[in-house]
Amino acid sequence: MVVGYHRVADRDDHMTVRPPIFAKHISWLAADRAHVPIVEIDDAVRRPAFEWPRRAVAVTFDDAWQDVYANALPVLTGAGVPSTLYVPSRLIGGREYMTRAQVLECAAAGMRIGGHSRTHVDLRACNDAELERELRGCREDLEDLLGEPMTRFAYPFGHLDQRVRAAVVAAGFTSAVSTQRAWARPDGDALRIPRNIIEDFDVETFRAALRGGLNVLRAVDAVRRKAG
Repeated sequence: MVVGYHRVADRDDHMTVRPPIFAKHISWLAADRAHVPIVEIDDAVRRPAFEWPRRAVAVTFDDAWQDVYANALPVLTGAGVPSTLYVPSRLIGGREYMTRAQVLECAAAGMRIGGHSRTHVDLRACNDAELERELRGCREDLEDLLGEPMTRFAYPFGHLDQRVRAAVVAAGFTSAVSTQRAWARPDGDALRIPRNIIEDFDVETFRAALRGGLNVLRAVDAVRRKAG
């Protein structure tokens, strides 16, 4: 299962997990990794189906908020938990977003970096030229920053269609995560990897999420998308 976080801060909204709660999530993952291995997106995508563990978890973050750098990165490194950070490349350095130096620190600490478009727009609403700028431009921005190939992607808002998926492939990305709640399976589409977004859940609810319990929130997600 792929789990996703947005913000780790003392805020009260469904996109934010408070730092003490996040620390409990990661502590539980680290303590239970013998039973639920923690994998990275790239490794899971490349691994042959017969090598997949029966149950595993991958940890991801969207948007590159500064509070993830301040409140999540130390917890992750302290627990030795791998993760992937999806970065909207032209928002780096903006208000409440990580700076270029902080993104580099995250990468140096072991976080895998992925693209999240340039400006975090609904890619379905872009014309073809805008779509290429948002996707290929994001990949080139991050490759210039990090000095390494950029192959991971997360769809802004989780929104995609066939045209957007094809453009993601054309831009050079080989894996992409959505916000569709479901189990990721070895025979699934690597450009439509399902992901369970985590909210400010207590540990028992978090554990239930890793067993697929959050699928009951699909209807709530649909309402939120329409409202957003």
